[in-house]
Parts: sequence; structure tokens; C-alpha cells
Amino acid sequence: MDTSSEQLAIAIGKAMVGGDGTSYDAISLCQAGGHTERYAISVLPRGFIWSATRLLDGTTQSFDPHTMTVQVDGAAQHSLSIERVPRAFPESVQLAFPLSFPIWGRSMDSYHPAAVEINGTDTTLLLRHRSDPTIFGSFTFETESGIAKSYFTPSEVRKLERESKPDDVGIDFGFVAGIGESLPPGMQYPTKSTQT
Repeated sequence: MDTSSEQLAIAIGKAMVGGDGTSYDAISLCQAGGHTERYAISVLPRGFIWSATRLLDGTTQSFDPHTMTVQVDGAAQHSLSIERVPRAFPESVQLAFPLSFPIWGRSMDSYHPAAVEINGTDTTLLLRHRSDPTIFGSFTFETESGIAKSYFTPSEVRKLERESKPDDVGIDFGFVAGIGESLPPGMQYPTKSTQT
């Protein structure tokens, strides 16, 4: 565990950004008060674009950054002011937007980062409660990408399970398909016309 201010500042900076800016899909697990929910999420963190489908009943929430509205199953529910983005985002997508957590030592935050620990490919910030220094939590993210993985406090748990992509997929140009190569599912090569 490293409590040096330099290493802590580097880790905080990386964690607050919320990742490398790429979009991704994941399963989000949220637990509070003995109640657990799972969501299939799709996010583009730098664009503040997200959707979250509750796996229990299929209800989908999303956010339109152009109109600043939260939608439920495609219907606008309420608008957010710029000051509330991302702090008012639902628990299902909070790990994609780390600034939504009350852990950065801001005036309204309950926790602040106290130390950092690097374990393999992950970095964990140890969080200390602002008013009771005997209460701790943690915020873990991928060291290289900066994408959050988990948040634990005595009263809340958030975990993100991203699908790993195979390392040996090669280069995908997205539009080039030669003869003898496979096309994406549902795509077919054009057939030669028999008319002359």
C-alpha cells in the first residue's frame, strides 16, 4: 500500500478520467441494503452516452446528451442540468463515470482517497470516510485503460464485468473482405447474375 502523495495523485488522476474513451459493453452488478440488481450496459464515457437494461425485467434507461434527458424505454422521463451530469446518473452506469461517486474529497463527498495499491493489472484506491476515519471503502480500476472495475463500501457494492476480446483477432479494417474469407454473421457475398 502506497500512501505517498505523488503516487496517490497519479492514481486519482487516472481513476477520475474513467478510461481511455472507448465505448464498451458490460454487465453491471449493483448491491445496496441486501438488494442486488444486474444490468447489461453500453457506454461511451467521453460522450456521456449510456444505456442500461435491467436484466430482471428488461427495462432500459438511457441518456441523451444532446437533450440532457434520461429516457426509460425510449420515452423521456426527466432532464438533467449540466451541474448534475454525471452525479445524477443511476447506479447501473456509475462505474463508467467515476465522478458520479462521492469519493473524491469534494465538499459533498462522503469519502476521500487515502492510499493506493497496485495488484497485477489493477490499481485500487483505498477510501476513508470523511466523518468516521474507521470506515473504509475501495475503488478499483484497470491500471492500463483506467476503466473502473469495482467500488466497495460497507453499504454499497458496484462491480463491472466486461467481455474480454481475444488477443489474436488480427487487424480488422471493417470494410475489406477478400474471397475465401468469412464475413460477419448475416452478411453474404453477392452472387453472380446468370442473365447476360
